[in-house]
Amino acid sequence: MGIKKTLLEDIAKELNVSKTLVSMVINGKGDAYGISKKTQEKVLAKAGEMEYTPNVFARALRTGKSHLIGLLVADISNPFYSNIAKYVEKELAAKGYNLMICSTDENVEREEKLISLFAEQHMIDGLIIATTNTSGEYFKKERLRNFPIVFIDRYLPDIESNYVVANNYQGSFELTDLLIHKGCKNILALNITPSHISSLTERIKGYKDALKKYDIQFKDENLMEISFNNIQKDVREKLLKRLKQSNKIDAIYTLNNHIATACLNVFNEIGFDAKKEGVLFASFDDISLFDFVKPNIISVSQPVEQIGIEAANLALQLIDDKGSNSGVKKIVLPTSIISRN
Repeated sequence: MGIKKTLLEDIAKELNVSKTLVSMVINGKGDAYGISKKTQEKVLAKAGEMEYTPNVFARALRTGKSHLIGLLVADISNPFYSNIAKYVEKELAAKGYNLMICSTDENVEREEKLISLFAEQHMIDGLIIATTNTSGEYFKKERLRNFPIVFIDRYLPDIESNYVVANNYQGSFELTDLLIHKGCKNILALNITPSHISSLTERIKGYKDALKKYDIQFKDENLMEISFNNIQKDVREKLLKRLKQSNKIDAIYTLNNHIATACLNVFNEIGFDAKKEGVLFASFDDISLFDFVKPNIISVSQPVEQIGIEAANLALQLIDDKGSNSGVKKIVLPTSIISRN
């Protein structure tokens, strides 16, 4: 005999309320119908306790909404994206929505296939995406033109779009400025491909502008591109080659946390003592690992929780405003510097 599936009427019976009231709360319409916050909390708590699972497909046919939002990220193994996913999911759950998460692995073709599957086939009500695309042409398609889409982490400069990002330029400028104040003039920056994405171009600009502020000449040899598909191998080969050059560097600045951890692995492998060698180590992005490793890492911390919450709420707003001209919303959030020296 199978396990009995919890129905709306089961929850209503337990709470001694109507099935209609339970349905309104479960479908995120409690506020619209004037149901008190206390009652909504009781209904949602009881639904969780009784392991109620809505039939999203039946609901989609009935209401025209699936109450599913898609999240496409470049790399779900990156703590930056997995933490954003956690906060997006938490915020959506509180509003009666579920989250579907996929990783594109910085592959444009895979990204477009997933968008076609989820958005164009109406499996989801809205999309939150860290795009790998080089331009906005794909998003100008008729079927996507009015679809609720929120870009996170990076945006496409050639189209008007809703996005939530950290201030990548300012964070990178301030970090480089700090390194210069600590006496560094020959700063090696390690970027990651695909380097065309807006967050990375802005970090590079911040780095170069900080050098320019102090009349420090930018050197091509001090900007290395690391392949996303082969991070550890690429970092090892290029970093070892650069460290052997006579033109000694006094700081290493990695433009994302995956490159930073790859550098740490190389340091351990070759016995490189950054402090002893007079080399400061810095990274854009901050992860918990950095609190427990040597050398001490100066990092740019992005407001991950706020990005997740803002993106979730903006997606919900776009879904509610679908068809209206409510205007494009561009949310840029401040970063902070964490110095462990």
